[in-house]
Amino acid sequence: MIAEENCFNDWTGLVTSLLRDASSVGIGIFSTNGTLIYANTAMCYFLDTDKENLLPGNFFVNPEFSFFLNETDGIVFEGLATIGNYSDISYVLQTKVFRKNDRLLVYAEAGVTDLFEGNKKMSRLNQEVNNLQRQLIKEKRQLQESLAELKETQQMLIHSEKMNALGKLVAGLAHEVNNPISFVYSNLFSTGKYLEEVFETINGYEEKILLYGSAELQNLLGEIRKKSDLDFLEKDIMQMIRESQSGIERVKSLIEDLRRFSRLDEADFKPVNLVENIRSTISIVNAEIKTKNILFSFTAPEELRLACYPGQLNQAILNVLINAIQAVDHGGTVSLTVKVPDEFVHICIADNGHGIPEEIKNRIFEPFFTTKPVGSGTGLGLSITYKIIHDLHHGKIDIHTPPNGGTVFEFILPRERVPQNGSRKEKKDV
Repeated sequence: MIAEENCFNDWTGLVTSLLRDASSVGIGIFSTNGTLIYANTAMCYFLDTDKENLLPGNFFVNPEFSFFLNETDGIVFEGLATIGNYSDISYVLQTKVFRKNDRLLVYAEAGVTDLFEGNKKMSRLNQEVNNLQRQLIKEKRQLQESLAELKETQQMLIHSEKMNALGKLVAGLAHEVNNPISFVYSNLFSTGKYLEEVFETINGYEEKILLYGSAELQNLLGEIRKKSDLDFLEKDIMQMIRESQSGIERVKSLIEDLRRFSRLDEADFKPVNLVENIRSTISIVNAEIKTKNILFSFTAPEELRLACYPGQLNQAILNVLINAIQAVDHGGTVSLTVKVPDEFVHICIADNGHGIPEEIKNRIFEPFFTTKPVGSGTGLGLSITYKIIHDLHHGKIDIHTPPNGGTVFEFILPRERVPQNGSRKEKKDV
């Protein structure tokens, strides 16, 4: 017995130190009036206080502290005791309470099983929280993607409506202008023909007068011709008629290009003369080409039939063509080439502008991405172009920089393909 006591005494200091810092065994000393005099780490946690102030936020709930005062010195309580705040905190602890004079020593131990169950419950709750967080992050990302797609779709619908409205406006204007231009065109040819007949008649009269008229009449004829400068009038009037006819023919050609470019029924999948289609697109930017004194070249076969969506393809070519014109300096060069080296049609638009920086080359087809100043572009042109070529025509777009600089956009379109809904019947019926 003495040996055991000596052995325990050897460890007393260590045991005291361990109990002082224990997190599951609480040691507390109270006065009989309920004042906390000492508490180790665990007891401070149970009572919601700190070692310096010793002002508990929790109390003995069951049994209450007054229950421990009913007994004399010695052990006054042994069993389960609850410490809490009568609201949302409750610790059920294996407790022993000892009294000596006006002091109470409280020993409160959290059950290991309870701790393990609490840890398991906490782990499950943490796992559920983590799962919820991951689900929230996933849903947030999906919402952001849906919002971006919705915004892109909204802007594209607005752009499409603008293009549709512009197409109707251009088609209507071309139709309205075409009628009076046709009258003028017809009247000019008739006027030229009539004037030729008038001058032939005048010349016939002169020949007869010179052959059969008197000397006085011949002299009068010479004076009239000299005074009216009839030779000059005949030459100049016919030259004016020819120039006016040429101008009207150019206007008629431009109107026809506008009508072809804006034709609403070309929203359908149908075979068209691609070269003629592209010529109508070029006519739209002709004024800009001349304004910047651009050296422009167009190389293509005489005729090339391609089943496509002509209106959308026109728009894609126009978008890239405008970008090329804007990219070059005054007096620069832009070329458009159509070739068929294999089962694909290649449409190349090249310029000798400043090129596309490598750091943004992967972003140029992103919706709303633009390098133009604010208010100068929406960033939708190339995004729409990509959808037209890639999604609508099942083609692809290659971009590369030639050794001498500039940029080349190459549309590669299959010559034979079914329309977007996959119906071969639609292609056959067209």
